[in-house]
Amino acid sequence: MSSDSLQSQALNSTNEWRSRHMAEPVQWNDTLADYAHDWAKGCVWEHSGGPHGENLAAGFENATLAIDAWGNEEEKYNYKKGKFTEETGHFSQLVWRNTTSIGCAEVECDTDGDKGVQGKYLVCEYNPAGNVQGQFKYNVMKSGMDENGNPGFGSEGTRMRSSSRMLVLALAVAWTMMNLVV
Repeated sequence: MSSDSLQSQALNSTNEWRSRHMAEPVQWNDTLADYAHDWAKGCVWEHSGGPHGENLAAGFENATLAIDAWGNEEEKYNYKKGKFTEETGHFSQLVWRNTTSIGCAEVECDTDGDKGVQGKYLVCEYNPAGNVQGQFKYNVMKSGMDENGNPGFGSEGTRMRSSSRMLVLALAVAWTMMNLVV
């Protein structure tokens, strides 16, 4: 896959999931992509231990399918407890509100051994890193809700609530003006 295609798939899929969870879109970062590539080309199925947040996937046909698999971990996420678990860590990193940039790399692996990867291997790096203890309730929002329980969908939901407030204000002003005229 070309790096442009990977970048497009990674940004589109990631930002779609983030929008559902009241997180602003992330931007592509070439330094993170280079870091991801340096790790991925080793074809080792374990986290790099680096300074960024990191998600790994293997065996998916493309980045969109891998990222959707991470997002689908939401089914197991406990919003009431709001903490890290092994089964939902990819999801929580994906939608982590404080994260502002990502970089991903995909390589074809043909290795043997306990930690070797076979087939397509996707590594995505996130900055700032997510999954920070004590910060889950602010950074991982339930789909369609913000941290105050208000309905909305990402930045679009924020704009919709602002527009609704403006409409209510405009109607109140119009009603007041009508009463002054009468």
